[in-house]
Amino acid sequence: MDWELIGSLIQTFIALIAVLILAYVVLRFTKRISVGQSRYIEIIEKVPMHNQTFLAVVRVGKEYFLASVTSSEVKILKEVSKEDMETLLVARSKMLEENPLMSYWKKRKNREE
Repeated sequence: MDWELIGSLIQTFIALIAVLILAYVVLRFTKRISVGQSRYIEIIEKVPMHNQTFLAVVRVGKEYFLASVTSSEVKILKEVSKEDMETLLVARSKMLEENPLMSYWKKRKNREE
C-alpha cells in the first residue's frame, strides 16, 4: 500500500475526530446559552393539544400557573394553588418510581456500585 495514501487516511481520520469534538463543544455551549438555568421560571409539564398548541404548567417564583401556548400567543388560564401542585408533583414522582424502566435502571445502577 502506498505510504502517501495511508498518510492521507490518517489525516482524514484526525480531521474527522477534530470536527466531531468541535461539534460536541459547540452544541454543549449553545445548549447552556439557549436553555439556561432560570431560577425563577420553570416549565413543570407540557401536554400537546394540537400541532402547534399545548397546555403548560409553569412555575414563576413560588407560584404556579396553567397556560395555553400557541404559535402566536400565550394565555394564563388560571393560577394553580401551591398545595394542589405539591400533591400533583408527589403523585407524579410516585408514578415515575413505579415505572418498570425506572426500577430496572435503579437496579442496574445499584449493581454497578
